[in-house]
Amino acid sequence: MFALGPLCLTHDDLWHLTWGEAQDRLEAHQYAEYLDARKRAQMATWVLNGSGRLKHPIRVEDLVGHWVDGQVMSKGEYLEHAKRKIAANKARRG
Repeated sequence: MFALGPLCLTHDDLWHLTWGEAQDRLEAHQYAEYLDARKRAQMATWVLNGSGRLKHPIRVEDLVGHWVDGQVMSKGEYLEHAKRKIAANKARRG
């Protein structure tokens, strides 16, 4: 039912789309939502950082996370992902 709502697909569209096309549309919708959240977070960081009440500035990524491989990851998840990727590259190179 998700496809009929936010993706604006009709019942006929569902019969003519492949699973890959449906997945691409879903990921495109999720990325658009992520970009929209980044816009709102940018406004929030301007307000929060401009208040002068914070010890450390807040970044947009602190509020919305990082977009990596089709999903949103928190800072900790992103760092772990990067470590695993670096280790895999080192192991592959020998």
